[in-house]
Amino acid sequence: MENLENHLEEHERQRQVNEVALKGLQHAQTRRVARGYAVMAAVVGYGEGATGGGLFGKVSHFAKLFCIGFALLAPSLLVWQVLL
Repeated sequence: MENLENHLEEHERQRQVNEVALKGLQHAQTRRVARGYAVMAAVVGYGEGATGGGLFGKVSHFAKLFCIGFALLAPSLLVWQVLL
């Protein structure tokens, strides 16, 4: 009879360990999904702010124009400095 009791105690211990492991996996999956939602919310917020008429929208537009101008002017300035 004692052997059966040990078997039942081991079965209960394994069930508890399994339950804890499954809760951990579910928690990790929930956190992964939440991170995805957070990234998308940040992207949408940045997109709406960058195209708006506020200060951040104006600064973002100026930064885009600066990058385009630098990309157009840098090769010609480099040619002038190196070849001429």
